[in-house]
Amino acid sequence: MSDVRDRISKLLAMATHERSNEHEAETAMRMAERLMRQHNIDVADLEASTGKQTVYQWRSVIIPVGEKAKPCNWSPMWMGFLGVGVGRFTDCRASWMDHPEFQRCMKFEGDETDIEYAGWLFKMLRDHGYSESKSVAGRHRETFRKAYALRLCERMTVLRTERDVAMKAAVTTAGTALMVVQNKLALRDAEFGKQKVRHQSTKFGSQGFNQGRSAADKVNFNRPIGSSAQPRQLS
Repeated sequence: MSDVRDRISKLLAMATHERSNEHEAETAMRMAERLMRQHNIDVADLEASTGKQTVYQWRSVIIPVGEKAKPCNWSPMWMGFLGVGVGRFTDCRASWMDHPEFQRCMKFEGDETDIEYAGWLFKMLRDHGYSESKSVAGRHRETFRKAYALRLCERMTVLRTERDVAMKAAVTTAGTALMVVQNKLALRDAEFGKQKVRHQSTKFGSQGFNQGRSAADKVNFNRPIGSSAQPRQLS
């Protein structure tokens, strides 16, 4: 098994090396993934068993919170819920920031692989929330959006907890796969600072609330095939 892990490590290094051309990188990653599936090994487990730490590439992405990326000069509460939820789910730090053109934006900071997913997920959930909430009229629309965002946060928390439980069960000679993720989060906080969260109590009216939660339950978190490109900032 140690020979298999060494081969996977070398293939992953080749797949991510800056000097590898596109064909070489794609072939190496495909071979590594096939070996990992055959022997039931994931990247986190591989790191834990070998004692080798990943060198993280810290990045950030800035995404407007306005509908269809239009300028928004205030901080919608539901966007704050959504940003923090996505950040936790993707192991990124989320924060508000101002931009001269797009005004209020959500900024995600973390490893480039996590940032790629966070950017795609936040934009998808943002656009879906705006679109679905138009079915609710007047003042109940904001209730819909808040219920939508909080329900998504609940779902993402459950999925993340399930991941952590599974990783904790993946005991290896050097520790657990969960330790790898915890180490990444500690390094992320050292790079960008800890996540800041403001706890606010919110009361919801009945109209729009159930519709918002229902809309959130229909969302699929899996990225479609072919959407692997890095998200463009401010879109």
